[in-house]
Amino acid sequence: MARFISSHRSIRHHALVACAALALASGGTLAAQPVEIGIAATVRGDVDIRTSDSRKWRDIVRKQRIAWGDMIRTGSKGQLHILLLDRSNFTIVPNTRITIDRFVYNPEESRSFVVRMIEGAFRFMSGRRTPNSTARIDTPTGTIGIRGTIIDGIVGEEAADIAEDEPFIGDDVDHDEDTATLVVLRGPGAETAGGLTPGLANVTAAGRTVMLDQPGLAAYIPRLGAQPIGPFPISTSGLSKLQDELQPSVTRANSGGFIGKVLAGLAAAAAVAILLNNEDEDDPNNPIVDGGHTDDSTADDGRGGQVE
Repeated sequence: MARFISSHRSIRHHALVACAALALASGGTLAAQPVEIGIAATVRGDVDIRTSDSRKWRDIVRKQRIAWGDMIRTGSKGQLHILLLDRSNFTIVPNTRITIDRFVYNPEESRSFVVRMIEGAFRFMSGRRTPNSTARIDTPTGTIGIRGTIIDGIVGEEAADIAEDEPFIGDDVDHDEDTATLVVLRGPGAETAGGLTPGLANVTAAGRTVMLDQPGLAAYIPRLGAQPIGPFPISTSGLSKLQDELQPSVTRANSGGFIGKVLAGLAAAAAVAILLNNEDEDDPNNPIVDGGHTDDSTADDGRGGQVE
């Protein structure tokens, strides 16, 4: 059951404790309330959602709240931009399927976000920095541990198509068009200007981790059970193909200026963040929201440990 922990003894806290006690007394028959993780800031085309308490797929509408456990799919022209509680941005494009597996957010201390990427393409952009802000994207072939940066990724046939033309990959790699995963770090990196905090991503599969710490570096997992190939600089043509998959829901990048353009494009979406909570999320009295599993899994660095 999701936990709501307040920093002071408020009426809201006591009510939640009472509800939890009642649920235990009744043998856990009371259903847990959905833990909201963000809002559907932009919706285009066919985008469906199946919540954790329903077996039916329904259309997503703009400003709809997204919760832990939700499954989301886009049609051939569907695009969705999710604005998370901490102002992180998660964008998916046509023919994509995801599941929100975990979200834990404390405005003063940490954010942990885990999403399962079944197929399709995405961009994740980290939001408000806290001392322990982490994210993890699980794909059919591996995991992507993210710390304070912007990541583009693609799973499936298009990933294999792009990788096959990359000089670094070579001709002797066996690609699985259903599970192949390509990940590119877009920034910010160690030499980023404009005061943005550098970030990194760790791509892990089959016991090996590849670290991406500079914009333009990529890693590729060709199939289930294979180790990631990389890091390698994505070619101009490869990056262009990836952006073609992400457009128009993601601003097209160009050399020397993509970070500024992405930030500018997403600034407007941040304006709807006020709809995320009825209370100011910066209030230290607001609760920690934990939408995690009952096991001890946490967003990690891709090697099974937490990102330092």
